[in-house]
Amino acid sequence: GFYGDRLLVTKYGVDAEKIKEYFPLDHVVETTLDIYQELLSLIFEELPKGTYWTWHKEARCFQVKDKESGSPIGYFYLDLHPRQGKYGHAAIFHLVKRTASHGAVDCMLCNLPASTPDKPSLLRHQNVVTFFHEFGHIMHAICTEGIGNSTRLAKCPRDFVEAPSQMLENWVWQKQVLERLAKHYQTNESLPDKTLESMIRAKHVNVAFSSLRQIYLSRLDLEIHGPNPPTTVEEIQALVDRLRPSISLVENPPGWATLRTFAHLMNQYSASYYGYMWAEVLSADMFATRFEKEGVMNPKVGMDYRKMILAPGGTHNLNDHLTKFLGRSTNNEAFLKSRGIL
Repeated sequence: GFYGDRLLVTKYGVDAEKIKEYFPLDHVVETTLDIYQELLSLIFEELPKGTYWTWHKEARCFQVKDKESGSPIGYFYLDLHPRQGKYGHAAIFHLVKRTASHGAVDCMLCNLPASTPDKPSLLRHQNVVTFFHEFGHIMHAICTEGIGNSTRLAKCPRDFVEAPSQMLENWVWQKQVLERLAKHYQTNESLPDKTLESMIRAKHVNVAFSSLRQIYLSRLDLEIHGPNPPTTVEEIQALVDRLRPSISLVENPPGWATLRTFAHLMNQYSASYYGYMWAEVLSADMFATRFEKEGVMNPKVGMDYRKMILAPGGTHNLNDHLTKFLGRSTNNEAFLKSRGIL
């Protein structure tokens, strides 16, 4: 919000409006696709307009192939710009699940501003993070193997589903990646080192408050799905009034019931909203243990990640997949370090 932006500018020298000049949409999209292809040993081929079914002329469709074999493994759509009647947030949708005869087909919906004849669309860095995150979900769906996931609504347990995408958010904070991803729309210059250093220094501004908010929402979710849930409007209001200040340290405005806008509870996250924070623990461990140590663009680590984490999807035991990828059982040390607690 406004005050958060002012804090970043005045205390950390991070001006989101200036920084977005380095992130023209078209360059961010194409470079993101290049990075994912390189990291996961894939090939994306855009299909010509008119050769695929679509719901709108702006939607682009890509075929995904394995780089080594050339075999097709799925398709994805990109539908990036807002329009009347379109879903108003960033999300991915599984259109066709993998079966024995064909690969998965998935769609990524965003509402990023479109370019004009006079000026390209420019993205805030947070929009770049979101794009990287959502495309990570696309890869999670496309890279599953076998037919064991064909009947799963989610490709893995709900409290892990965000982890692969959360892990990939780390890429848009790495100098090696930003040298490719960031290009000033007028001069083609890379993001200055001083600016990147300021952004990294300010990365976790207000992280304590945001973490407490996530814990509050997770606890609220579990309370209303627990053994003694509230049964009346008054009891729900009393629950919100009690939990919000005790956990988030922010008083609840009179009569404000968070559940009126807590859409996740009606979208497969009931009793599992805690998965967002738990997935951050797992994602931090995966990134720090393998990619941070062995190289964020290391193709061997990328293939291990693809084959050991993405490919199994929702089959077998997730802890076994993580242990194989990490070389040990998971722990929360990397998460605590990432939040500045250790």
